[in-house]
Amino acid sequence: MSMNPMRSSEIRVHNINMVLGEIYKHREHGVSQSSLVSSTGLKAPTIFRIFGELEERGSIKPFKAKKNKKTETKKGRRPVLYTIVPTSVYSIALEFDAGSLSIGLFNFAGTRISKIDLIMEEDQNIEQVVELIVTHVNDIIEENNVARSKILGLAVAAPGQVDIVNRKVLYYPRIQGLIDYPLASVLEDKLNMNVILQNNCSALAYGEYLYGKDLEHDDNLFTFIIRRGVNGALVSNGKLYQTIRGTTLETGHIPINFEGPQCTCSRKGCLQAYILNINNEDSNPIFSTLDSNEDKKMVDDILEEAARYLTFGMESIITFFSPSTFVIETCSDSVSKMLAEKVQRNLDENKETSFIPHINVYGKKYEKLTTQLGLVELLVQDYLK
Repeated sequence: MSMNPMRSSEIRVHNINMVLGEIYKHREHGVSQSSLVSSTGLKAPTIFRIFGELEERGSIKPFKAKKNKKTETKKGRRPVLYTIVPTSVYSIALEFDAGSLSIGLFNFAGTRISKIDLIMEEDQNIEQVVELIVTHVNDIIEENNVARSKILGLAVAAPGQVDIVNRKVLYYPRIQGLIDYPLASVLEDKLNMNVILQNNCSALAYGEYLYGKDLEHDDNLFTFIIRRGVNGALVSNGKLYQTIRGTTLETGHIPINFEGPQCTCSRKGCLQAYILNINNEDSNPIFSTLDSNEDKKMVDDILEEAARYLTFGMESIITFFSPSTFVIETCSDSVSKMLAEKVQRNLDENKETSFIPHINVYGKKYEKLTTQLGLVELLVQDYLK
């Protein structure tokens, strides 16, 4: 198969984005021109020219680092370090499901400078949700007086199964009309900006992989989220896993028993159906009332049952993907930690009679910021690719 060679203008843009990407990656501590000669393979004059161009257009600036003996040369002269200019470009990250909508405006340094959190009315259709998204994205831009020319785009974390390649939400039954819906292209037309689409659990998983505190993993992290439904996503060696068809994982629909309870996906016996069936709270997030429940035995029994089902699902995931670490997130920090402890115990007990290695399981409260940070990183990567 023949391939068309890159034109000189394309090579130039590629090199500029590669260098800017490296400076962005080292933005907290700065990076020197000489170090990028080694890491990128570009010649010193090319790096010098690119740095000059990026500095002239306001994308990078010299970084004033504290004195450090490790950076001193034998002659006592330190290299000039550079970092990105936070206000040079901005990103918008948005997550929604059937009951909520959250938007964050971020500068190039990855700092959230503004946010909007909404509780959405139930039974809205996708056209109403889209209009809500468009209104509030425009609002956050105007309220912060950000020039649209400086916005890299909008990164959307959508519920349900997402087709990353074709930028569609394939199926989410809790919002009317959200079936095979080209959400990214619809929003691009209405907002006149670049839009990337991801599943909400995948965005959360990427945020945890990059920014999760106190998580020990060897570049192979699986994140479970239990809110109005159940889902999970894998990040391995810095990459979000997606199927060969370009779709996100639907971990909540791992089959537990084909004669089990009815699931929202129309099948029976899915992992999600079993967990929803334990403590059905209608439209509320799963386990959202357990923190305030005074019947400790009932709470423990509910979480024991949920842990059994989760353990079964995790063992299937371990068989196929071999993650070293799991994170379980719910709307409660204490519930998440209790659930993780029970799953950890189950996995450790099962390890003695199976081939499953030791797996670390953590429990954390779900935070919107983590999902938004994952989205911002994906949007920056899309911009620099």
